[in-house]
Amino acid sequence: MEKITSLQNALVRQALGLRESRERRLKGLTIIDGVREISRALEAGIALEKVFYVKGRQEALLKRLRAQKIETIEVSDKVMDKLAYGERHEGVVALGRTPAITLKDLTFIIRPLVVVLESLEKPGNLGAILRTCDAVGVEAVLVCDPRTDVYNPNVIRSSTGVVFKIPVVCASAQEISAFLKSHKIKTYACTPSASQLYTQPDLRDASALVLGSEEKGLSDFWLSTADMAVKIPMKGLADSLNVSTAAAVILYEALRQRN
Repeated sequence: MEKITSLQNALVRQALGLRESRERRLKGLTIIDGVREISRALEAGIALEKVFYVKGRQEALLKRLRAQKIETIEVSDKVMDKLAYGERHEGVVALGRTPAITLKDLTFIIRPLVVVLESLEKPGNLGAILRTCDAVGVEAVLVCDPRTDVYNPNVIRSSTGVVFKIPVVCASAQEISAFLKSHKIKTYACTPSASQLYTQPDLRDASALVLGSEEKGLSDFWLSTADMAVKIPMKGLADSLNVSTAAAVILYEALRQRN
């Protein structure tokens, strides 16, 4: 294929359409921007449909892609500027199939550590939590009532691509609660209104940490069904932490206990 230089090219317009969540859902595709993110998608077995690149950049990655018979398409700098997500520009953008994982697909080792996220709104927070989950060895992230698309390009970027490594499942709160109970996984609702500190439960057992939205926290459903509610002590004027920070604090406590 000849080098694409026009923003009106049909393939470019298709790729740009994937900036919208509706198009991502309809097509089952998303934009994967960056060398690290594309490499991790490739390692996770994500099907890459097309890869746009600027000549003379990322030759090692392009060699890997071509060895796997993945279509690579040269574009101009102007087109890449439009395709690239955010300010970082590495000269390579892929279109990849989004995984469709269900609760039935999950298998756990003994005493798994799981994270449940309810109604998260900000892609950056979701991506940051996924990075922490990867760092501490979380086995699955279960998302209920999502307000942001799990495979939003901003989630992919902020997670540095580990969203493709960790099983991420979207389901209703009721389905997730029933699933956890069936696997004898205790649930710990993380909320500032709890009386118990986050250091008190035995997180060496099969555990699910449940965190709520940035604006409203956890719903009454999780507060009433969780095995225990826990909090992070707050000594200043602020009554809560950013959800990704709170997740990191509690997940590293789980890692400390398990080590």
